[in-house]
Amino acid sequence: MATQSGEEEDDKLRALEGEISELRTAEKELFEQTRPVNEKLESISKRKRECIDELHRLTAEKHDREKQHETIQRLIELETDMKRVKCENEALKREKETLKRTNSKCTVTINNLKQSLDEAAKHSRSQMRTITELNEKISEMQQSRSADIPTKSRTGNDGKVTELQEQLHKTNELLSKTSDELNETRQRLLEVQEQLIAAEQLTAITQHRALRESDNSEQLQLELTPQHQPTGRTG
Repeated sequence: MATQSGEEEDDKLRALEGEISELRTAEKELFEQTRPVNEKLESISKRKRECIDELHRLTAEKHDREKQHETIQRLIELETDMKRVKCENEALKREKETLKRTNSKCTVTINNLKQSLDEAAKHSRSQMRTITELNEKISEMQQSRSADIPTKSRTGNDGKVTELQEQLHKTNELLSKTSDELNETRQRLLEVQEQLIAAEQLTAITQHRALRESDNSEQLQLELTPQHQPTGRTG
């Protein structure tokens, strides 16, 4: 019984070894059959990776070219705006200087007109006092003429009254002329003051616009500065 059991075990071992050998042979044959397919798959995978890398590279280069073109266009626009702002700033500076000279002239004219107005007013007050004094003298003469005095004395008084009346008439004419000149000077003063106010308002507007343009210029410079930096390449 022991001998029979040993023989059965040997038969099983030989059978397993034979089956393993057959399986190895079949595996080798199958591997040889599938090797071209695997090589083809590996070649396809390699080419696919190469195509993907090339696509990424070309896409990155296209994006860089478009970005560079946009940057150049923006740079041209900013430089154009910068030139325009500089020209406007120069024009504003000239306009500001002109307004400054106009304001100075208006101020001098106003001061002169005020001085003339003060002098005319003083002269007018002096003439008014002269007229009042003449009127008082004429009244005194007329009262003395109507009193009971000698004829010769009345004749002398009449001459003085006539002389004073002529003087009063001339003084009235001078006063009227002075009043007209005074009114004309006042009107001229008002006109010059209005011109000065208009010039000051225009100066304020010009300064505000110059400040705004200056801010725009600084903003353009800030935008312009990074544009000069080289564009990086991707991929």
